[in-house]
Amino acid sequence: MRRALFLIALVLGAPRVPAQAPVLRSLSSHLAFVANDTNGARRTHWQFVAPTVRFTHNSALPYSLNDGALWAGRGASMDLTGGVSMRAGPVRLILVPELVVAANDSFARPDIYYNPPPPLPRSEYSSPFHGNGQSIDMPWRFGNAPIRQLYPGQSTAMVDVGLASIGVSTENEWWGPGMRNALVLSNHAPGFEHAFVRTRDPIATPLGNFGARWIVGTLRESRYFDVDTSKLRSISLLAVTWTPRQDSGLVVGFARSVLAPSRRPIDALRDAWQVFADVGHPNARPYLDSTITPGRDQLFSLFLRWSFPKDGFETWAEWARTEVPLSLRDFIIYPNHTQGYTLGLQWTGDTLRWNARLHAEAEFTFLEQSTTYRHREIGSWYTSRAVVQGYTNRGQSLGAAIGPGSSSQWIALDYVLPSWEVGLNLTRIRWMNDAMSQRDYGLSGWCQHDVSLLPGIRGAARTRFGTVAMDYSAGWRINTFFENTSGCPTSPGRDENNKSLTIAFTPR
Repeated sequence: MRRALFLIALVLGAPRVPAQAPVLRSLSSHLAFVANDTNGARRTHWQFVAPTVRFTHNSALPYSLNDGALWAGRGASMDLTGGVSMRAGPVRLILVPELVVAANDSFARPDIYYNPPPPLPRSEYSSPFHGNGQSIDMPWRFGNAPIRQLYPGQSTAMVDVGLASIGVSTENEWWGPGMRNALVLSNHAPGFEHAFVRTRDPIATPLGNFGARWIVGTLRESRYFDVDTSKLRSISLLAVTWTPRQDSGLVVGFARSVLAPSRRPIDALRDAWQVFADVGHPNARPYLDSTITPGRDQLFSLFLRWSFPKDGFETWAEWARTEVPLSLRDFIIYPNHTQGYTLGLQWTGDTLRWNARLHAEAEFTFLEQSTTYRHREIGSWYTSRAVVQGYTNRGQSLGAAIGPGSSSQWIALDYVLPSWEVGLNLTRIRWMNDAMSQRDYGLSGWCQHDVSLLPGIRGAARTRFGTVAMDYSAGWRINTFFENTSGCPTSPGRDENNKSLTIAFTPR
């Protein structure tokens, strides 16, 4: 039960990610490990997946990161996740639906003086920052009414066949070593319906231990992108990990994702092999060229995590591109073309008085346009000319929570005891920076940066009734929605003070 509670917290956003956490993680893979620990696998085994209740309140603006189906707009928001899992021999069934309720209170919309309205037939709530060729389904607000929605959530049906597990699911998956941002697949958006094949456990070979996951699924459009909400996309993803046979604490991995327009959910199976196909370079056009040519788009990443348990230290990195190099020569000349990356580390000190420890962590993610824009046409992360909804599901990014063309820095220091912990943190996010810098606004476009600076406090308490976690930040969003007319250098524009509180409870 303790392991099940741990992974529910991990999938829905835990205060800390423990050292040596898996780099490919989901609820079903963790519960499968728990079930393997039990005796008598031939009999039916039931397991209660304890409900997690999470409450969020934003005082002035939406602030919603890595929270699955929930979109935490202004005002109060709540989601409830919980259910049961069953195992009968090789068959496993996990039913963990997710209920979302959000006030979705009004706030000042992006001013059309600074950001022209999106082209018809786009919704009035669709992104005004991505109306040209670099398109994405990422509404600035999800309508003007309260949100009440039930999702299948972290539900899965699967069967073990030899060394593999095969199944269908709507659960979130997190691929990569990052704590705050995963570049290819994260829990920021609602889970999408998909079929999968994956290794049950790492497969031992003379070259080391290998794990793999292959997912094919269907992505859905939000109701606030355009008038036709029936359009679908197929997505095919593959990840492979490798660890040395000796206990070195090192894991290295590769992931690729390919998406394409589709008409029916069954088309995802037809497009399963797209993850191995060349998709070309659909975004290599000037930003103001609004040409949309339906087709495939992709991104890929390389990542590693290296843990040193005896020293209490761990570091990780993920490097990715949205374009495959044209050739080896092209890669040598422009290795950073369309790149994005995440760098991070965490450290836990020696035991102090009262069995306490200090825990420090930092993570930096950069998805803004690379400097090769001076020589080569370039797109923006998660947007697309070939797939107009971009790399999203139901209006939220499938990858890094900070979204397209953004960057972030995160540092934290926690004081940790066996039964409780408390800590301070600081977040800086530069939102959608490509959306302004790629526009034909002359020099002014380079100075109108939309930046959040959020000092915060967080903590958790483990009691006999369950675990309570809290996260509170109170800071500033500078030049909100790029509303600053001063050009270079900048002077005060529209600045907003936003206070964000999240409380989560998981009973024993």
